[in-house]
Amino acid sequence: MKEPGQFFDRLRKGDELAFNEIYLHFFPKLYYFVLEYVKQNDLAENIVQDTMYVLWSKREQLTENTNLSAYLFTVAKNNCMYRLRELRYQRQLYVDSDLEDMEYRINLEALKSLDTSNLAYSDIEKIIQNTLDALPEQCRKVFSMSRFEDKMNKEISELLNISVKAVESHITKALKIFRNNLKEYLQLILILFALK
Repeated sequence: MKEPGQFFDRLRKGDELAFNEIYLHFFPKLYYFVLEYVKQNDLAENIVQDTMYVLWSKREQLTENTNLSAYLFTVAKNNCMYRLRELRYQRQLYVDSDLEDMEYRINLEALKSLDTSNLAYSDIEKIIQNTLDALPEQCRKVFSMSRFEDKMNKEISELLNISVKAVESHITKALKIFRNNLKEYLQLILILFALK
């Protein structure tokens, strides 16, 4: 997919094709983010669909400098917290399980402390750019092609005339540096940036 930002203006004007592109881009990321907390596939799907519904229904209220990722993850976080509170309350009424209640409480606390604001995204973007700029040239090329251009390792090796093992080595080295530099934001990064 192209960068979701280029579909943002069209989304705000009610373009359904632009919404579909954004939906396809963000659905898996939001799904795995929510699944970390609710642990139920169908519920995670519903929460993400609710999140995308909020995006569509409030599209005209978004400003041109809205950070789409921050907005969607904040809505998903809030939807997730609402559902966890609801689940916890239902469990307290019908099920006597301290362990389950504790899990809901821990997940709620983790979500409350998770910063999905524009500020966090802006910090992350700066750290990513600075880290990328500091990588050795070949390592930077390989990593950019892998993570930002969605190229396969074999394709990168052919384009740069290096072995697949060398490509893997560069990616591993870059990921180690990124993990270290982004450890404060690792939970969001694992989902947004696909640090494998």
